[in-house]
Amino acid sequence: MKSQGRTKVLLVKHWMECHDRGVKSVATILRDAGFEVVYIVYMRPEEVATSAVQEDASVIGMSFSTGAYDDHVPVVMRLLKEKGLGNVMVLVGGLIPDEDIDWLKKQGIKEVFGAGTDTNYLIELIKSVARN
Repeated sequence: MKSQGRTKVLLVKHWMECHDRGVKSVATILRDAGFEVVYIVYMRPEEVATSAVQEDASVIGMSFSTGAYDDHVPVVMRLLKEKGLGNVMVLVGGLIPDEDIDWLKKQGIKEVFGAGTDTNYLIELIKSVARN
């Protein structure tokens, strides 16, 4: 799922959250690294899955500044599978307590990123999608 040879990354912010400085920074970093980035705010789980189909996304990054990921992530992951997108890499970032990382990974999240994450690691992880 690449658009004109570039890996497409869909970045989304949960529908009730307004703190978006981090995800906007990530969008700029990924764009500057050569990825096609689509950034959409205020999305419900159903809208995330539908947008992933419409945008032909290879990677989905969801940003959370609240604990809403508890409800949001399982629904998104289920809907992606139902829509035949179980192979899309899904990443989560934001204010995620360390004790919740294992739970998120058990839901199918590839990686969890918090403040201060090495952006080179993020870029290389997404590049691995293009190589597969």
